[in-house]
Amino acid sequence: MKYIFLFLSIAFSSSLFAQSDYVYECNFNPGGPKWTSYNEPHVVTYTKPGKFYIEHIKASTTWYQYQGTSINPNEDFEISTAAKQYKGKTDEGFGLIFAALEMENCFVFDINSDGSFAVFKNVDDKYIAIKEWTPSAKIKPLNEVNLLVIKNISQKWHFYINGAEVYSMPAQKFLGNQIGFYVSGYNYIEFDFLHAKQKKKPINLIENYNTFGDKISLGGNINSKYVEKAPLISADERTLYVTRDEHPGNTGEEKKDDIWFSKLNVSDSTWGPLKNIGSPLNNVGYNFVISISNDNNTALLGNVYDGKGGVTGKGISISHRTAKGWTMPKEMKIKNYYNYNKYNESCLSADGHVLMLTCERDDTYGEKDIYVAFLQADSSWSEPKNIGKTINTFADETGPFIAADNKTMYFSSAGHPGYGSNDIFMSRRLDDTWKNWSVPKNLGPKINSEKWDAYYTVPASGKNAYMVSTNKTDGSEDVYVIKQPESAKPLPLVLIHGIVYNSATKKPMAAEITYSELGSKKVIGTAHSNPETGIFMIALPQGKKYSFNAHHKGFAATHYNFDAVSLKKYKEENVDLYLTPLEEGQSIVMNNLFFVANKYEILPESYPELDKLYDLLKEHPTIKIEIAGHTSANTSGEKFNQDLSTNRALAVKEYVIKKGIAADRISHIGYGYSKPIFKEEKEELQARNRRVEFKIIAK
Repeated sequence: MKYIFLFLSIAFSSSLFAQSDYVYECNFNPGGPKWTSYNEPHVVTYTKPGKFYIEHIKASTTWYQYQGTSINPNEDFEISTAAKQYKGKTDEGFGLIFAALEMENCFVFDINSDGSFAVFKNVDDKYIAIKEWTPSAKIKPLNEVNLLVIKNISQKWHFYINGAEVYSMPAQKFLGNQIGFYVSGYNYIEFDFLHAKQKKKPINLIENYNTFGDKISLGGNINSKYVEKAPLISADERTLYVTRDEHPGNTGEEKKDDIWFSKLNVSDSTWGPLKNIGSPLNNVGYNFVISISNDNNTALLGNVYDGKGGVTGKGISISHRTAKGWTMPKEMKIKNYYNYNKYNESCLSADGHVLMLTCERDDTYGEKDIYVAFLQADSSWSEPKNIGKTINTFADETGPFIAADNKTMYFSSAGHPGYGSNDIFMSRRLDDTWKNWSVPKNLGPKINSEKWDAYYTVPASGKNAYMVSTNKTDGSEDVYVIKQPESAKPLPLVLIHGIVYNSATKKPMAAEITYSELGSKKVIGTAHSNPETGIFMIALPQGKKYSFNAHHKGFAATHYNFDAVSLKKYKEENVDLYLTPLEEGQSIVMNNLFFVANKYEILPESYPELDKLYDLLKEHPTIKIEIAGHTSANTSGEKFNQDLSTNRALAVKEYVIKKGIAADRISHIGYGYSKPIFKEEKEELQARNRRVEFKIIAK
């Protein structure tokens, strides 16, 4: 029988090799890594200054206790401890655990006070002998200290007892990156220290890392004496999602992880009390949100939901917001998806077309790597592809988060040089393959600690970041906010938000919002409006001109555009979208229609807009329309304006006729400046007077 103990702590690391490059240094003194004390029926563990004790009192059982490190198995390293048996049966083993994932998957360097040693490993809880028990004169007896050392030298493992090499073997693949202690049977052991050394590489710090703000707790409305973890902030920074563990308000008797959310009080910038998101996202299983779309209307969830009030295991599920609440989460279909690791995280890109996910697969470099998958035409996802060694390391990568700019990724890694066993890093995507990334930059000591740091989330502005940190008062995990310097923010973008309305009833409505590069038919991003409120959000990164519009069956869309070519900083724009029902008398403005100045020559970037008019007429063959041209206020005279507006309307008519629409379905007219929308002289308003619109005259 074995007692399972999973203690995932953080390695303390120093920065200089000269005194030994410690990737982990524990001397059991204040200020160093803390080891949990246990008082179980068959084992007691505790710390005294400079010593750690394991008192194991049951035969035929074992005890494993370990902590996380950041040892690179591909480079030389050294792991050591000093141990003394001071009571018990001298033929029982004790020693070092290394290269461990957990007790079921680990390597052990084992000795006993009778003077023998052994090396073995557990693989999926199966014992595999590597070096059977072998006598060694170098082992000291009961009540004397034995120094145990494991060295990796040029991919060969060497085992030392009190300075003498007793065994060597070719290096094997690490099962994990934990190190610690092993004790079996009736055995009382005193450990003096636990060290791991390796030549350390410099930390690649982000610029101005020292200008991050201080971590500020979100207070009692968010944090409690229970565990709050894995925060996710919405793009507009007005909704916060949190996973709560064992909270009395959780679903089910066992109070397993549940999803909670809070809304920002805009008037005073405080967060309202967390609310349980309820069924169907929460049930008696482990429930947690791993990604929220920019429009706040699509959620990716951990595990696969069984539809009966529980979860069935590994995988990713997706749910959409409806007028009646969230849909029952459905498993995301990912081609050839498998994951050897017990954990997984994922993140949906800002445009909704790319999935970043972590898993352990045949081509994984370490424990868990970041992969990418792409949305397919049938709404499934392509086979995950490893994004490469720039990001992924020999160790564990965790919790990728793609910012609203669709290029900046924050993630946690145990393999890149840092301050603890897992630090948070930032990288930027270099091309559209999603496999080429800039060298990750560590966010620095105000973000990263000697502990396990992960799950970093930022709104579209990048002004603040939200993360979990340990409460210094009670030791629980709480959610904190921290102000970011410019160097840590996503690239500039405009966050377009507004409400989708039915133009006839002026009521909000559900719609799909798509956006493209102006002049292109290729959809580069998709969002949805809230089916109750009509609210929508899309993020448009700097560097392009965009067109965007809303769609709903039975309605004609009005198209809008935004020029982000010269955007230098984050910006928000409120734009309401109007969908016009396909009914007689309804008029629709063609906003993305462009002409040469003071002429009726159509510019090429107008073609996608004109093609949408053609598609509408083709889809509804009985509809007849009138195309009307209008001008802005100017000094060119009434005849010029009349002719210009008429000819522009005619140019639109001729375009769709050439595409195949019958001429008798389309009439045209020019109104000059006789029907302005705005009479103010502001140029931006007069620009809206210069328009072509079409009216449905027969259905």
